[in-house]
Amino acid sequence: MKAKREALQSLFTAMNEGKVDEDIIELLLLINSIKGIYTTSSCSGRIGIIEEPALGAKPLSRWLVKVHRPIEFEEAREALKDARKGLIFLKSQPPIFHVIAEDMEKAKRLHELGLASGFKYTTFKAISRRYLVEINATEYLTAPLGRDGKVLVGDEYLRFAIEIGNSMLRRSKARLPRLKEKFKKLREELGEDELFYGLAEEFGIGRG
Repeated sequence: MKAKREALQSLFTAMNEGKVDEDIIELLLLINSIKGIYTTSSCSGRIGIIEEPALGAKPLSRWLVKVHRPIEFEEAREALKDARKGLIFLKSQPPIFHVIAEDMEKAKRLHELGLASGFKYTTFKAISRRYLVEINATEYLTAPLGRDGKVLVGDEYLRFAIEIGNSMLRRSKARLPRLKEKFKKLREELGEDELFYGLAEEFGIGRG
């Protein structure tokens, strides 16, 4: 599968460059070792402060701080000092995995797997002759903090928003072990992909 080869090469290159979230590397390797499926862009879940020039202007947004673990109050407050132009938000986002399936049957299995693991926003759609499954959870938080470099909330509100955001991040990340076990069972059913292991060896990547 040419598309999977290209996706694996991109993933392994990013891993070797330290650009992949460490706490999902093992899971990504597991998923990609399964016949007939592979991942594209994925994230282990994150929280941070973002500056958006306007609502919905995602491509032009700027993260003032972004971490894939619970954020500390002091690092959030320090990051706010760099705010300059646009709307300022605290954002907490759950893990998300984009998985391509080669046929409808595998897409349905992935969809069921995601839901059974507690990722209630899991959906899939057809793309050409393949299917994109988005394994996603519900724990999203967006809390406005200010505008144009001016923080319009006090420390008490900021601490409260961070507490809620961190709690949501922990809750969503807690589902990752369950998701991993579901993928292990799926690999037993669908089999392992030799393309994955050949490329992994070529790039010096350990087995999933």
